Amino acid sequence: MITDQKIMKRWMVVLGAILIQLALGSIYSWGTMTQFISGGEYLSESAEVTIYIFGIGLAAFAITMIFAGKLQQKYGPKKISMLGAAFIGAGTILSALMTNFIGLFITYGIIFGMGIGFAYVCPIATAAKWYPDKKGLISGIAVAGFGAGSFIFNYLIRFFAPLGIPSMYLLLGIIYLAFILTGAMTMNTPPEGWLPEGYIPPSFTEDTAVGLIEFERSEMVKQKQFWLLWLAYILGCMPGLLVIGTFSSFAKSNSSFIISAADFVLVGSIGALFNGLGRIFWGKIADIFTYKRAMLMMFTVQAISLFLYFSTNIDIIYYLIITCVILLCFGGNLSLFPTGTADLFGNKHLGENYGVMFTAYGIAGFIQAVATNALVLAFGGYFQLYLVMAFFTIGSVILVFLVKPSKKE
Repeated sequence: MITDQKIMKRWMVVLGAILIQLALGSIYSWGTMTQFISGGEYLSESAEVTIYIFGIGLAAFAITMIFAGKLQQKYGPKKISMLGAAFIGAGTILSALMTNFIGLFITYGIIFGMGIGFAYVCPIATAAKWYPDKKGLISGIAVAGFGAGSFIFNYLIRFFAPLGIPSMYLLLGIIYLAFILTGAMTMNTPPEGWLPEGYIPPSFTEDTAVGLIEFERSEMVKQKQFWLLWLAYILGCMPGLLVIGTFSSFAKSNSSFIISAADFVLVGSIGALFNGLGRIFWGKIADIFTYKRAMLMMFTVQAISLFLYFSTNIDIIYYLIITCVILLCFGGNLSLFPTGTADLFGNKHLGENYGVMFTAYGIAGFIQAVATNALVLAFGGYFQLYLVMAFFTIGSVILVFLVKPSKKE
């Protein structure tokens, strides 16, 4: 039996999750990092070419998640978090020895991305088991660091880069290892069947779409509800990813735009904070109204914001507000979809189940990383791009509306 004192230590899992996710979220500091490594003595390739390092990192992240969920279920989240730390540490420190594109593509792209994939799912699955009573909020807090991590590492990269690129990678590798290994020490799961004192699990109802049935991965992927949610994930998070990749280029695309004079580092940094805040905010909304209603509200707000986004060219404050609202909604994806996966298919196999669900994010992330410019050209400009993204979001609203509780035969 767990004592009250040990139960109180479940907060340590949340703190450990934040530490891990802060380090993992450094992947979104690539835009800052590439300014120092591209088109110079370190790498001759331009930033437009080195973006493929970021793209392969996201792809390796998503693909590894498929296996990581199963591994953390078998060997425990602590060991798999440490495995992720080993990959991230090795990938970053080995990057200090690389002087060409292919080398960095392997170390800070594939190896680093695989490390994120191993470590990412562990805090989400572990925290959900400790907090079945606050799944949405805790999932949001557990991944908030991933959204806000780039805010910290943007400034660390700028501080370390003048010391020399090899030194930058060496120092970053040490910090990543310290964060993830410290967080991994808290990744312990509660005993089978444990519930917080006074907590009564919700009964299976059509209204809440929450049940007590546990699905294994092989059972989950046969469910229509899984594919509805998976497609909603792709359509729902791609607009936010594209705004992250285009907010500054959109503002500078026409010299007559008032927003072309904005401080884009400031806009990006504030946006990163709202990205992290969105995971907590929408997670809490899910606890109050259910994950499904929270998704419907979030995607509705996102669609309206995207329809308005091109009109922000007339005012910098208006531009900042709408950008932050879109990123607030984007961040919500990363807490609502693990919560939805848990509610539809159970907590027991959440790590491995969400690993498959997360491939949707990987697909959207890879497209954003390597095809943003092509999409702008294909759609004829930013105005058309944001309109298409708004309709994508409406598609997510429809798909989520169709989701019903999963039932075993």
